[in-house]
Amino acid sequence: MDKKIEALLFALGRPLSRQELQKMLGTSAEEVESGIATLSERATGVVLIDDGKEVELRVGSEASALIEKIRKEEYSREIGKAGFEALSAILYRGPLTRSEIDFIRGVNSSQTLRTLTLRGLVRKITNPKDERSFLYEPTTELLAQLGVTRPQDLPDYAEVRQKLQALEEAYRAKQESPV
Repeated sequence: MDKKIEALLFALGRPLSRQELQKMLGTSAEEVESGIATLSERATGVVLIDDGKEVELRVGSEASALIEKIRKEEYSREIGKAGFEALSAILYRGPLTRSEIDFIRGVNSSQTLRTLTLRGLVRKITNPKDERSFLYEPTTELLAQLGVTRPQDLPDYAEVRQKLQALEEAYRAKQESPV
């Protein structure tokens, strides 16, 4: 049971309540408690954090200084052209799926979106049209760093958004027209 709990926490990357674990695993509260106890006792670089309501995987104290050093190095780097392109698409046209961002940029944006998410500039939300995918949207941290309170306050927001919609409509019309 402990391995299944660990796998769920790792794969989902978020805290889970005991009730969620019980439901996902289709098991009893006692089995969940036993699995949590076993997982807590294991000595690895990852530890189980348990606040009594939710459990979550985190880096163990032995490795925390190393992880913090690597994160600082990562955050000190510029986000570069790729980051600015993705942020622009999300701010002026978002929220967007990764594939929509890839289409706009013309290249794979997975690593760029990961970096922007880790820095707290964008967040993933469930796509209401397709729960199997996510949308990326700007965070309040990004808006604060840009000095705006909402995306609509960005320079030329309405004009840029209108031009983007016109380009998308023209592209769709071109794709749908017979050759």
